[in-house]
Amino acid sequence: MKKTVLTIAACLGLATSAAAQGVESPHVKMTLDWAFQGPQSVYLFGAEKGEFKKEGITITIDRGSGSGDVMTRVASGAYDFGWADIATMVKFNAENPEKKLIAIYVTGGNSPLAVITVDGRGIKMPKDLEGKTLGATPGSAAYALFDIFAADAGFDAKTITWQQLSGQLREPMMVRGDVAAVAGFTTSSIMSVVELGTPLEKVVTLRYNDYGVKQYGTAIVTRPDYIAANPKTVAAMVRAINASFKGAIADPKASVAAIKARDPLAKLDTECLRLTEGLQTLTLTDEFKKNGISSIDDARMNASIKEILTAYKIKTDVPLDSVFTKAFLPPQAERTPPALGSCS
Repeated sequence: MKKTVLTIAACLGLATSAAAQGVESPHVKMTLDWAFQGPQSVYLFGAEKGEFKKEGITITIDRGSGSGDVMTRVASGAYDFGWADIATMVKFNAENPEKKLIAIYVTGGNSPLAVITVDGRGIKMPKDLEGKTLGATPGSAAYALFDIFAADAGFDAKTITWQQLSGQLREPMMVRGDVAAVAGFTTSSIMSVVELGTPLEKVVTLRYNDYGVKQYGTAIVTRPDYIAANPKTVAAMVRAINASFKGAIADPKASVAAIKARDPLAKLDTECLRLTEGLQTLTLTDEFKKNGISSIDDARMNASIKEILTAYKIKTDVPLDSVFTKAFLPPQAERTPPALGSCS
């Protein structure tokens, strides 16, 4: 992998302007991690604004069914690029060494992993979870990394009783009181709780990153062999996605409006809140605001990889250069995010 990345970097001298020089693969397929909701609107918005066309790319964007599904789709060659969380990719790479993927642009400076509950349950801080019954989706990263969250936050994870729930039942059962809280993704759980009738200000969120967990969040992933064959296409995609994120940050209301073409029944007010919450807490971190979106700290990324391997009891070594390459990032000035716009 290291040799491949070095070769990629050498190729980039020829890829400074993919639109001018022509990309190797002008027709690109990309899979998202979930349905067309607020966070996913960024890519639809970018396509609607012509960010991909500017780079010489005709893009097909499809919804997904979770980050695990993204890994399978991209590794199989059915899709060229995918948007998924890095924790899932690291686990996939460790378990599928012959089908490894690599991240080329990190959109989540923080992870969406969190424990979510509602006001009135006596849960204000992580230690308040002791002795409670929590719900989680089987095999989810939020469940797998919970013990690391507990160790960092200083409470006893052994006192927790777990109830395994489907994604459809997780938040409804928590709001109903069948479980005290749920472990999940902020990007899906928070607004799901709001849609069930809980005011946003009554949602209590304990984010893993706030208590010492090192995880980054979502990223654009692809295959090393695709990179080697299409370096100008990859560089063009990263530039287009970077421009799409900056556009959505500046005008989140316009971004979510792009969902309507795919889902006429979408509640745009709800999706705008979902988008801005995610942008504010996951993308617009101090690190990314200062150094540009996708500015990764190597020490933190190495620590996050170790967390994932520990959580899933994986013995295989996963080096940093097989997880993320900075080779295709635009200059820092081009990755500096604008101020977050409003949904009003």
